[in-house]
Amino acid sequence: MDDLYELTLPRDTVFGEGSLECLGRRASKLGRNALLVIGRGSVRRSGALDKAMKLLKGSGIRVTLYEGVEPDPSIQTVDEGSKVCRRESCDLVIGLGGGSVMDAAKMMAILARNPGSAREYQMKERAIEQPGLPYIAIPTTSGTGSEGNRVSVLTNKEERIKKSVAHPYMVPHLAIVDPSLTLSLPPKLTAMTGIDALSHAIESYVSRRAQPFTEGIGLRAIKLIGENLPRAVEKGDDISARGSLAMASYLAGIALNAGAGAAHMLAHPLGALFGIAHGEAIALVLCEVMRRNLDYATEKFADIAMALGENTSGLSARSAAELAVDAVSRLCQRIGLTRRLRDFHLKEEDFSEILKGVEKSTSHLKETNPCPITEELLLEILKASM
Repeated sequence: MDDLYELTLPRDTVFGEGSLECLGRRASKLGRNALLVIGRGSVRRSGALDKAMKLLKGSGIRVTLYEGVEPDPSIQTVDEGSKVCRRESCDLVIGLGGGSVMDAAKMMAILARNPGSAREYQMKERAIEQPGLPYIAIPTTSGTGSEGNRVSVLTNKEERIKKSVAHPYMVPHLAIVDPSLTLSLPPKLTAMTGIDALSHAIESYVSRRAQPFTEGIGLRAIKLIGENLPRAVEKGDDISARGSLAMASYLAGIALNAGAGAAHMLAHPLGALFGIAHGEAIALVLCEVMRRNLDYATEKFADIAMALGENTSGLSARSAAELAVDAVSRLCQRIGLTRRLRDFHLKEEDFSEILKGVEKSTSHLKETNPCPITEELLLEILKASM
């Protein structure tokens, strides 16, 4: 083969119900003084924090708790956490929570061994020169796939943008994916995180940088989400559905080696400027983005339709591809993600600000989206999403 592929993967992964039990034993091989990063209370209420603390301390690991990472974590939060990490001489970072917690924690691990602030790496694209501290990712949602990738998405409140920092050094040393940690996730969050995972799988599958590895696992993730997301939303204690979604999220996170596309280009500024939760922002634009990409990845969208359970027998590739959009639309309706941009009080006058946000934060995704990205195309998608 003449093609050259590049992949970054977690060094180790432990997957399955009850896998959190290995935390103390596995963490003790990476460090003895851990910074444990969590969000604003859900892991306390679920009991996951108490269990993690007990496991770590039982293995002789000293724990410094950094609590309060907000949704869409800010660069200020990351800088503060990295200072705590250095002050307490931590030699290991653990992120226990959803995508925001894991993204913040992985950047804290980098800053513990690299000079400067998060802003410099986000806005000035300062080079990450040294590996960070060993980092363990433990997801409590099934959506971002942060446990499987090298990306940290951070919010810059001053610039009002969400922008990622990415580097192979940011891939977790260990991912512990325990589906039982997602059982307490409410239906709305289950739906929003699930659609985020679906978008990762779809956009990476049709990406212009797709490769056989990312295509295979992306298509598997699509199938798992289509079959299991409605079940998990409707019956949150279905551990089989939760397990399948946890696997799908992890696989889709790895598939992002191929990059995302126009849905993420627009979702980030929609979140940064208007406070729309990321999964909801994705749901607002995903189908319209898919429609505009159909002619540029027709066979692949036909594959997606089949993965989502559509009967494409006897259809042309184009007709089959259109069924992929229909399937995603019906899935969003079934799980309650039916709002439009107008429901968030957006007006067409806001579109210019959104396009500026795209240019400042996600313009690099023009290289991976199947169809050429123009300002006119993005405006068309936004208008259709109203």
